[in-house]
Amino acid sequence: MTNEELVRKAVIATDALASQGKLNTAQSDKFIDYVIDVTGLKNNARVVRFRNEDLNIDKIGVGKRVAMPAAEATAPTGRRGVSTSKINLKPSEIIVPFEISDTFSEINLEGMAVEDHIVKMMATQLANDLETLYIEGDKLGTAAIEGDIVDGGSSTQYVKDSYLALVDGWLKLARSAHVVDAQGANVGSSLFSQALNALPAKFKRNRADLRFITSLDLEQNYREKVSTRATIGGDQALNAQLNMTPFGAPLVPFPLFPFKPRIVEHVVLNSTTPVALLHTPVVSGSEAVLASTLAGTPTTKYVKDTDYTIDYALGTIARIGGGAISDGATVKVTYQANPQILLTHAQNLIVAIGRDIRIEKDRDIFKRVNQYVITCKVDVQYEETDAIALVRNIGTGV
Repeated sequence: MTNEELVRKAVIATDALASQGKLNTAQSDKFIDYVIDVTGLKNNARVVRFRNEDLNIDKIGVGKRVAMPAAEATAPTGRRGVSTSKINLKPSEIIVPFEISDTFSEINLEGMAVEDHIVKMMATQLANDLETLYIEGDKLGTAAIEGDIVDGGSSTQYVKDSYLALVDGWLKLARSAHVVDAQGANVGSSLFSQALNALPAKFKRNRADLRFITSLDLEQNYREKVSTRATIGGDQALNAQLNMTPFGAPLVPFPLFPFKPRIVEHVVLNSTTPVALLHTPVVSGSEAVLASTLAGTPTTKYVKDTDYTIDYALGTIARIGGGAISDGATVKVTYQANPQILLTHAQNLIVAIGRDIRIEKDRDIFKRVNQYVITCKVDVQYEETDAIALVRNIGTGV
């Protein structure tokens, strides 16, 4: 790609930044379009743009029968109405800081135009990070190896992932909706049927507006299964890139939807009594057990078979007497679970992004670097929890 093409395709060219760093309305909308278009959210979620510190979305609906028998020359004895409520979004602020040195700008193949390229790369990565937050966010905060989220961090000790703790994402929120336990069954028509049956009938009028949302790997498992059929559908599953449509609803794989999602729970361990976790089974060896107060200080996790025991098949955990976990302690248990599928209306997935986006540039003359920072505010929610089905504990085979 030439320098001219890099500049033309950049989300925001560095020489176009406002002096104070705040993007104008047109630039903000262009940036928001970009971070949506490069992820799986395009055409599969409702994007709300706002400028206030928080946002209320009005809901209006008719949940019960409105018709009644009519009698000649007699006024009806009652009146029917609508139900109203609000969805409150309280966006969290996100920051992306980075530096570009003079030496790097001078010696790379693109020359000074590389800064525009890097701004675009950072915007692309921000889009990916936001998709991860929308899907996997959990305010409890998963335990993560420090080196996985911080350059130069420990490769063995854990910290709380404060980024994913900003909001509760779609997988977490869906736990309070219609949950279908696949009990280890592999992905197939039966699971899609169970998900549809779990949804109330009023949300299934137009199945083309529904979305089965899952990971790339699970979608591939289903595609492989269908491709073995000696039918036109089997050929299309094997050779076409079109979305699969089980029972008429598109199956949409989100690139950053995890095949084996991370689950975090705070569990009270009394005596040596086993406590059931949310998911069965737990992926063997995936757990990290630490104090529920885990924060930003790197911490060594508790030791399996010394401090606690875990039954992966049954999905239970218990403390070991005499270990480092005191009786009655609350622990943070982070682990991987089997694959999941979300089913809902595309417009039921709400992504709120503030228009007050800033891409600011400054100069450190002593370090000889240009400093950049991108800041934005986001939140995620469902409009109607009753319009969601979550299929969990799906098998990993075809």
